[in-house]
Amino acid sequence: GGIATVMRCLHRSLTEHGHKAVSLVAGPTNTVRLASRYEWPDVYEIYLRLPFVPGSLIKGFIGFWFYLPFSLYALGRFLQQRETQIVHVHFATIGLFYFALLRPWSNWKLVVTVHGSDVYSLPRRSRFYRAFLGLILSRADSITAVSSDLLRTLQAMYPNVGLVSSLILNGSPVREPTAPTCRFELSAKLPANYILAVGSLIERKGYDTLLRAVLLARDCGHHFSVVIAGAGPEAARLMALAKELNIDNQIVFLGEVSHSNIVGLYSMAEFFVHAAREEAFGLVLLEAMLCRTAVIATRVNGIPEFVAHEETGLLVEPDDARSLAAAMIRLKEDRELRSGLAQRGHEAVIKEY
Repeated sequence: GGIATVMRCLHRSLTEHGHKAVSLVAGPTNTVRLASRYEWPDVYEIYLRLPFVPGSLIKGFIGFWFYLPFSLYALGRFLQQRETQIVHVHFATIGLFYFALLRPWSNWKLVVTVHGSDVYSLPRRSRFYRAFLGLILSRADSITAVSSDLLRTLQAMYPNVGLVSSLILNGSPVREPTAPTCRFELSAKLPANYILAVGSLIERKGYDTLLRAVLLARDCGHHFSVVIAGAGPEAARLMALAKELNIDNQIVFLGEVSHSNIVGLYSMAEFFVHAAREEAFGLVLLEAMLCRTAVIATRVNGIPEFVAHEETGLLVEPDDARSLAAAMIRLKEDRELRSGLAQRGHEAVIKEY
């Protein structure tokens, strides 16, 4: 997903600048151990239990307090052995509790980056959760947000973080492509003249709206072939919806796609569609624009901050399948518009991101 992509790119860039970087991710045990299933080196795992486990409140609460000393010791020792100077936590949850506890007794600084749903979901959280997270965030030395909209939302919810919070935009996670290439085994699965959507198959990405837009476009006489790259809990429901709408022969679900393939996917697409209901930034839009692929996106959260309507892309309202279908038809029929958006989008990414 996007956060793992940001972490990998940050890890790579720090290493290229001569720094030593290690990544710590969720694992199966409360001891730190090296992980080997990731696409970048020096990745370690640890399981940091939360005090509340849905469906097992009492057992989870007891387990949290029982294992807390062991987890704190393993985490603190790991950071100390590597002479850590900065701990940079991505995505603010109450899992930050462990680092907030260690911070007063440590020499390292704590940086927290909020990425979107960690903040946008807070109004739906309990009052206790919001208060507890606010207390934890007060221990951070610096808090950054990936879009202005996200930063405003965070500061409105926690006014006391204003002194240590700032805006740092995401950059493009892929290098500029030199040619629209794609691995053969993947390109063989692609239909001709397809439009592309990329991202985790979760409710807030709005893939159901995209599928309904494909049906509306077909009813208007426009046949779209859509390639969806990504995996997630909504996969089965989306496949069932495509079949229910009788458009399953127009949709290709690729599942997870590695970054070695992603550039080719973007470059070979007619245009890119991102129908998200909530999106603090949208790395996939930067990727598409970098690959000179025109984009259609929703007018939500941080997206309008870098996708300018009619200049570097087309914007539609979220959950509006009819408007999305109209934008898709317009881009398909207007080659000059498609080319202009693609070129201006590419220039904007090169200049700003």
